[in-house]
Amino acid sequence: MGRKKIVISKNLLEKLYLKQSLSPYKIGSILSCSFSTISNRLREFNIPLKSPALARMKYFKTDFNGDKILKAYMLGFRLGDLNVYKRSENSETVVARCHTTQIEQVKILKALFNSFGHISVSNNKGHFHANCFLNNSFNFLLSKNKDSWAWLINKPELATSFIAGYTDAEGNFIINQNKGRFKIDSYDFSILSWISSWLRFQDIPNKFRLIYKTGDKWNGKYPLNKDLWRLNINEANALRKFIESVLPYLRHKQRINDARVCLRNVNNRIKNGTIKYA
Repeated sequence: MGRKKIVISKNLLEKLYLKQSLSPYKIGSILSCSFSTISNRLREFNIPLKSPALARMKYFKTDFNGDKILKAYMLGFRLGDLNVYKRSENSETVVARCHTTQIEQVKILKALFNSFGHISVSNNKGHFHANCFLNNSFNFLLSKNKDSWAWLINKPELATSFIAGYTDAEGNFIINQNKGRFKIDSYDFSILSWISSWLRFQDIPNKFRLIYKTGDKWNGKYPLNKDLWRLNINEANALRKFIESVLPYLRHKQRINDARVCLRNVNNRIKNGTIKYA
């Protein structure tokens, strides 16, 4: 026995879609049914879809919820690890995708975007290809220019969430020579330069420097297409302060575990008297 057909009147659809200009996603949310159900009823009633892109759309998508802390994290994670694009200028779909060998990155993508759109993931011998299909309320993820994230740089909580997203994508908490340390290696000079300056403003000393120039071979493997920059936090009290500030915003399980290991390392060194607590 097939599923019972959801009854929606033509008058109601015309009112919501044509007169109130609500999207099929919003109408589906109001009437407790899927985007595809609304699209099918629009076709059945010969109500013209407002764009060819909407007519071709397969998956239900919802608008971004406006959470600024989440938005800041998304921007940081996107700039570190995601390719975001639209197939055409008039497309109604924003695609956020990544290729990774880390299942944790895929889990973060699902946690970030699963409630807003469709996510497809393929696994080829431990190489994951993930694609997130979102609506135009996620246009804020398209640009990599500083203008896309400059709005958050003077707001401490948003700046920390942004740095957490970038850290989950690019950063590493490590133990080296029995001391906890943090580093990010990146081609994004403007982002790392700003993070370094912002951390210093928060009284978190760090080192920011060029480690490889364009054309140099990184680890002897291949010539780099861009300059590669590194941000380090090595001083124990600075590392403790950084971890305590960013830890509540991290989502990457391994980053969280490694950050806690480094924090225990610092606290044990303070307890043993090998460093002073600032």
